[in-house]
Amino acid sequence: MTTQKKITAAFMVFTAFCGGMEITRMRWSLSPSFIFLIWNLILAWVPYVLSLMFMEFDLKKSKVMPLGILALWVLFLPNGPYIITDLLHLRQRVMIPMWYDVMLVSTFAWVGLLLTLVSVRNVHSKLQAHFSSPTLWFGLVVLFMSSGYGIYVGRFLRWNSWDIFFRPIYLMRRSLTELIHPFQHPMPIQVTATICVMLCLSYSVFYLISHKANYHETI
Repeated sequence: MTTQKKITAAFMVFTAFCGGMEITRMRWSLSPSFIFLIWNLILAWVPYVLSLMFMEFDLKKSKVMPLGILALWVLFLPNGPYIITDLLHLRQRVMIPMWYDVMLVSTFAWVGLLLTLVSVRNVHSKLQAHFSSPTLWFGLVVLFMSSGYGIYVGRFLRWNSWDIFFRPIYLMRRSLTELIHPFQHPMPIQVTATICVMLCLSYSVFYLISHKANYHETI
């Protein structure tokens, strides 16, 4: 079994554990609260699967299909770290202890973030043969900034990834209004910048760890 298949298998086990935690909570509380976490985690899997598809292409021979997959990957990438914002739903409830809900949401969020980091690493490694390191790292900062804004519009404006296909004019108009007047609308900048820095730092640490592991495998 290849390393990538082992990683995918580990993610499947981790996802099953998340599902088990949610089922336990539903049986415990007799309520479907937090069932949305399962859907959010499914969406977090989408960019990971797209990154695996992207890695299979020979970029010297094929251009159109990989670019299409890459565009979809960028569009769905915010769904992974978005789960972190589901911590906003935490509050003391009658039938469920607070610690369990904290562990529940945190576990889903952790899997979503890991899926994102591995997904970005897959695409990053694929593109390293075609672009210089400074260009790729600059692109990663832009990518994480766009993901931060995507998380903002998903959490606070309640848009979905696919809304860009069905309501593109409205989304563009609303986004431009907020970005052109940052002092009147400071929240988009604040949320986007905070998430961007968090993702940049998280991926930098993840990249260094994986890079060190690869180095030791070759010596």
